[in-house]
Amino acid sequence: MAPARKILVNYLSGGVLLLSMSGFFSPTNAESTNVAVISFGDIAIYPSTTAFASVMTLNDSKLSAEVSARILAINAEVGQVVKKGDVLIKLDPTDHNIALQQAGANLTSAQSKFDLSKRQLDRAQTLISKGFISPEALNVRETDFASAQSLVVLYRAQYEAAKRSVAKCSIRAPFKSVIRERFGQVGEITTLGSPLLRLNDLEKIEIEAKIQPRDVESLSASSSITFISSEQSYPVTIKRIVPVVNEKDRNQTVRLKFLKNKPPIGSAGTIMWRTNKPHVPVDLVVQRNGKLGVFIYGEIGRAH
Repeated sequence: MAPARKILVNYLSGGVLLLSMSGFFSPTNAESTNVAVISFGDIAIYPSTTAFASVMTLNDSKLSAEVSARILAINAEVGQVVKKGDVLIKLDPTDHNIALQQAGANLTSAQSKFDLSKRQLDRAQTLISKGFISPEALNVRETDFASAQSLVVLYRAQYEAAKRSVAKCSIRAPFKSVIRERFGQVGEITTLGSPLLRLNDLEKIEIEAKIQPRDVESLSASSSITFISSEQSYPVTIKRIVPVVNEKDRNQTVRLKFLKNKPPIGSAGTIMWRTNKPHVPVDLVVQRNGKLGVFIYGEIGRAH
């Protein structure tokens, strides 16, 4: 009889395996055959699958100026790690401070006129009830009060805008990050929207992997997923699977997140996961009558 071909059986449930030790079991074989019975659970294997993956940050940001001013100082260099709220760039606030003072003076003046118009309106309302002034005079006071009230709202908004402009002269880190690139130089005049620094968020880091659509089910069901890079292993879990097949490479994108330690941003590697379905080892598969399979020792006490 020809030797058995080796092939992986996709799934076998229940029962035990009857393994031939000296030949193939055959009811037509008159000679006795020595066999051993082994529980499937003792020899089942769980194959692993791999896919290329890379580490990326969710925020690869270019920090820009929101006001026009001269750069006084840059407190961050390429490769430096900064915390959220750290002042990275200091702009000259002189012109913006002057604008703030002007806005403050206008607001104070408007508030004084508002207070005066309020007192005059209150007095006019008292006098008209006694018949000492005409309705037209009351209308004038009401108009003056409404105008003064509008001016207070206007100048308060201008004051708050000027105050924000001064605050924008201190450019702060929006999150814990590493400086990737520096564009601005001390002494330069910034323009609105001009990039000064490039930052990578160090807290919101994910893995992007490309897998075959046929592997989506096994990956989703797996309870053990690992990212491997530079001979280091990192436990990860699925964050989301994009339900769209890429038209160019016919793959699906998977985003995963780290459970513990994280490798550097930009690291390349692979994700590896094991299927939850048990498989029969290939060396236990035999060929009989042109078919591949294994012998099962069932409840009736016979191998089939």
